[in-house]
This record gives sequence, structure tokens and C-alpha cells, in this order.
Amino acid sequence: DVQEGPRVFVERIDITGNVRTLDKVVRREFRLVEGDAFNSAKLRRSRQRLQDIGFFEKVDVNNVPSEDYPDRTVIKVDVQEKSTGELSFGVGYSTTAGALFEIGVRERNLLGRGQDLLAKASLGQKISKFEISFTEPYFLDRELSAGFDLFHKTIDLKKTSSYKQTDTGGALRTGYHLTEYLTQSVRYGLKQTKVEDVSDGASIYIKSQK
Repeated sequence: DVQEGPRVFVERIDITGNVRTLDKVVRREFRLVEGDAFNSAKLRRSRQRLQDIGFFEKVDVNNVPSEDYPDRTVIKVDVQEKSTGELSFGVGYSTTAGALFEIGVRERNLLGRGQDLLAKASLGQKISKFEISFTEPYFLDRELSAGFDLFHKTIDLKKTSSYKQTDTGGALRTGYHLTEYLTQSVRYGLKQTKVEDVSDGASIYIKSQK
């Protein structure tokens, strides 16, 4: 014998604990908004999405009855932020690049807006590379990611192949959700390659690329 109770609606969503992260970064991961009929499955999915973005050490999501309306519920979100910045160093050696030193800086929650910024530099005896990338996961406040990549790479092969090569380029990319768990992404890139400092004794194939 099943007797359905009255439908309960979401009165409001209260967010606490986010010192640096903006409220909208938390709210856009929710699958419920004020005025929606309460759905426990969507509440669990919202909690999982908040944990997956990697900005918080702890995420507590609960709902309590409204003090003013019997058919309303209040969703309370309490988060504990964690460090989202990364600094990396690397030292190595390879037969193609020689001795190599690499340093990288990344912030996955730039200015508390959920934006991802990465800058990396590699300095070697034969190869040097600089790159920077930026990603906005909710472009124009929609579930549409947008970003760009820029790079500049120099390869000095004067001693082994009698030439020097410089690659400069970048790319624009965007992505969107097809379903809750499936996304589609598109990337368009351009690269200019310059071959220079070709020795007189270099191969005719290298000379043709000058």
C-alpha cells in the first residue's frame, strides 16, 4: 500500500566554506536549481561533480526541511578548499635533446573562477620549447569549454644534421557535452616551420626545405 506524499521543491542552495572559489563555480556543477522538484539522484550526482573538479578537499551536500514552507527543502553545501596550484621541475638527458631542464607552472582554479592556466618551459642543449595554454570550462556561462594553446620550439641540429629548425604555432579548441558523461571536442591548429642555418654540406633534401 503506497501513499505518495506531497512533492517537495528546492527553496534555495546555501554554499559555505568557499573562501577563494566563486559561488557560481559551485552552482554550475549542480543538477538542481532553486524552484526544481527535489530529486535525490540529482543531488548525489551534484555532489560527485563537485568532488570531480578537484578544487575541494571535502564536499558535504545535505538537504534540510524549510523553516517557512512544509513543501520546500534547503540544500546546504559545505566545501573545504585545497591548493590548486602546481609547480614542477625536471632535469634529464636524451640523445636527441642533450641535457634538459624543464619548469612548469599551473593553476587549475585561476582567480577562483575555475579557469585552467598552464605555462611550461624546456631548455636543452639542442631543443628549447616554450608553451602556454588556457582553458575556460564554462565559456559565456554555458556548458561550453573554450581555450587556446601557444608554443615556440627551437631545434638546433647543426652538429648532426647541418640545420636549425624553429616551430611556432598555436591552436583554438572548444568542447561541449553530448550527454552527462560524454563530451565532444574540436581543435584547430596552425604551425609555421622555419628551416635555417643550413650548412653547405647538408643533404639536398634539407637544402630544399630552407
